[in-house]
Amino acid sequence: MSEMTVVHPPLLVARARDRIGRLNGPQRLVVFSTFLGIVGAALWLLPLRDVQRVTTMSAIPWWAELATCYVASLLFVRVRVAREVSTLSLTEIPVAMGLFLIDPHQLLGFYVAGVLLASWTRERRIRWVKDFANATLDVVYIGVAVLVFNAVGPVAGDPLAVHSIIAFAAAMIVAGGLVYPIALNVGTTLAQGRLNLGEVARAYLFQVIATTTNASLGIVALLILATHPVLAFALVPPVILVLTGQIAAGESQRRADRNEFLYRTTEILHSTRQVGERAGELLNGITTMFGVERAELVVIPEGRGPAVRFNSTGEDEHGPATTSDLTFAEQEVLNELRTTAILSGSVTRDQSLGLALAERSAKTGTVVVLRGLEGPQGMLLLLNPMRGVKLGAHEQSLLSTVAGLISVALENGQLAEAIKAMSVEKAELARRAFYDPLTQIANRSLFIETVATSLSQLASSQRPIAVMFIDLDGFKEINDTFGHAVGDRVLSAVAARLRVQVRKLDLAARIGGDEFGMLLDGMRHFSDAAVVADRIIETLRRPIPMGDAMITIGASVGVAVVETAADAPEPEELMRRADMAMYLAKRQGKNRFVVFDETARTPVIARTPEPLRQVAG
Repeated sequence: MSEMTVVHPPLLVARARDRIGRLNGPQRLVVFSTFLGIVGAALWLLPLRDVQRVTTMSAIPWWAELATCYVASLLFVRVRVAREVSTLSLTEIPVAMGLFLIDPHQLLGFYVAGVLLASWTRERRIRWVKDFANATLDVVYIGVAVLVFNAVGPVAGDPLAVHSIIAFAAAMIVAGGLVYPIALNVGTTLAQGRLNLGEVARAYLFQVIATTTNASLGIVALLILATHPVLAFALVPPVILVLTGQIAAGESQRRADRNEFLYRTTEILHSTRQVGERAGELLNGITTMFGVERAELVVIPEGRGPAVRFNSTGEDEHGPATTSDLTFAEQEVLNELRTTAILSGSVTRDQSLGLALAERSAKTGTVVVLRGLEGPQGMLLLLNPMRGVKLGAHEQSLLSTVAGLISVALENGQLAEAIKAMSVEKAELARRAFYDPLTQIANRSLFIETVATSLSQLASSQRPIAVMFIDLDGFKEINDTFGHAVGDRVLSAVAARLRVQVRKLDLAARIGGDEFGMLLDGMRHFSDAAVVADRIIETLRRPIPMGDAMITIGASVGVAVVETAADAPEPEELMRRADMAMYLAKRQGKNRFVVFDETARTPVIARTPEPLRQVAG
């Protein structure tokens, strides 16, 4: 009986998968395009290295093929099917002509060059990742088309023979109906980092239909060139008809997408869940619909407090939210939006909007105001359009509608709970950052920060401050005898007693381990510190009940006082002085306090209380 074995991938393969998993969308697209480039190079260097044109009719000039590829690529229509955007052109026409009329290697060069030139003409810039991906895909596309075309074999001297048409049809089915759209959708999926089989299937079907239609049009063009070249102008009406049909289909699909997008936006804004919980979903839909890299929603609360900011994050429905005051640039943008609903521009051309874009590391963008009954409630920003152009009239109208829907939701208080939840979360994060989780009093970070603040205010308050370091005497013995759980309860009891000894201006903190700190702010006289230190020692010497047992613990206290701003040291130096005084109290018998005297070589003992019992059962 055989047993099933599990074969683990080699270490190099596992590492490669891990590295690919950490790549972003453009980087994944580059990796996939490089793979396509290798496949395409293998095609042209191995089976197609010596391929030649099958003589079917007279060759056409090279410039005619290049011009045809360029013009056919310029005559394009962008069609959005669900979330997938496809660019449909008439490039099958020059492919049909090239397979019959020019050398295959020339066809490859002219096709790639014509498509790239058309892309640069449309975009008015070079987009390296996109152009590299398109070039490698075209190399594979033409390579497969030539390979299949020559494998089936047209009839020499008769491009309109049945076998010749079959060869061309087979080339278009394999290259244009399988290889090209499949590779295109795989690359798109990798770049976007998500896979929706339904959307990909619809986009694939639409691409195949367009390829079939354009290939048929290519056969018609070939027929005219082979029989009556002077009738080439007869191609103009069917080309216009095909383009018109594609434009109409694209516009119909765009209207359907807009309606679906508005329905989805309305459902999000009026769902039982708060806007803040679905802000990421809302903004991700906006970035997809308008074709921008990022979207940001800035909301001004009713109390005119710090603005609440939501950002798009890919597929995460729970968009991260932050709070901060409006910047100067944002205030200027809101002032401009008093007279207009939408602003579009770039960093270099618009002063106020340009500053707001620069704050977000964006080159171009559009901002729309969120109007309320009593004034602007915030704004919605669309940053870095994918196509490098401003939003069109229809898109601006749609954006205004979306802004109105969000404004109504804000007027109805849909964001109130989100802001409240953010405030609670922010307070909880602050508590965790500045308060000791065991004793629930301030930690070392907050203590140092507060000491620094008190020192900086000495000149205006003109009242002495004091810092105390409190170290528990005999705490190690308690831990060893009763265990760490009892030790933690002792620390909590000590913290509770210290809180009672401080005023609102003062601060008690756990510095670390069994060390505590005390800040006395705004004392009437420097001698007040000695009074408080004495009271602390007396308070901590009282027995602490622990079930049936009573535990007594002592404390050694070091005190450092600053009377005037002229004598104020750095916070670290003041705390060092209190620490030195505390250690001197330890050396001199514990259960006492020592006040640091900066004029003496060593701290001076201010008071030595009676010796106290350290641990009791």
